[in-house]
Amino acid sequence: MTAPDTLLDRYVAVWNEPDRAVRDAGVAALWAPDGLHHTQTRAFRGTEALAARVTEAYEQFVGGAGLLFRHRDDLVTHHDAAVFTWEMTPAAGRDVLAVGFDFVLLDEAGRLRVDYQFNEPPAPATELDELARRLLALPREQDEDLRRKQTDALYAPDARMVDESAERDLHTALAAAPKGEVRRLRGHASAQHDALRFGWELAPADGGPAVTGVDFLIRGADGLLAAHYRFTI
Repeated sequence: MTAPDTLLDRYVAVWNEPDRAVRDAGVAALWAPDGLHHTQTRAFRGTEALAARVTEAYEQFVGGAGLLFRHRDDLVTHHDAAVFTWEMTPAAGRDVLAVGFDFVLLDEAGRLRVDYQFNEPPAPATELDELARRLLALPREQDEDLRRKQTDALYAPDARMVDESAERDLHTALAAAPKGEVRRLRGHASAQHDALRFGWELAPADGGPAVTGVDFLIRGADGLLAAHYRFTI
């Protein structure tokens, strides 16, 4: 087997690997020693737990059901974060049986510190969708005092916005956002553990073609949003 060399190749390779020793070594190389992997309802921390999680999935889906994990070529990275999509298909076909979306945070060596795995498409959730719309509307609030009050109700005082261009104080980023840009919720928002994510569509003020992206937010221990990552996809 040819050794995988990209993050996406390496990621799907460990889930498909039939040799237990090779699979465990792949997990140890892909995740940081204290790395954390979240599913919708479960969490796994550390090499031993991660290897057991990957083995469980392999035995259920690949070894047990003859399926295969594949990645789509949609990796987007900036700063210490990345997002990508994977799918599960029959090993001998291309019919897509399941789709997942991952948001990962990387350490300085490029290993996964935290891996949030979401199922696609998100199920409708009215409360989460309304929260996403509130967050997307904040930059359009022209009353600075009102915007800060609304922001303080949602974000931690030291919250940061991280997008392709920079990592900035959240208040600074909102104040600098062009008021003519309108981001609308695309699909449904979803949440797990300390994370919230939602897709959006941007309608440029000049009437140009729409831009799409995804936001991923992490809550702090106080329940307020501490980090807001934005990706254009």
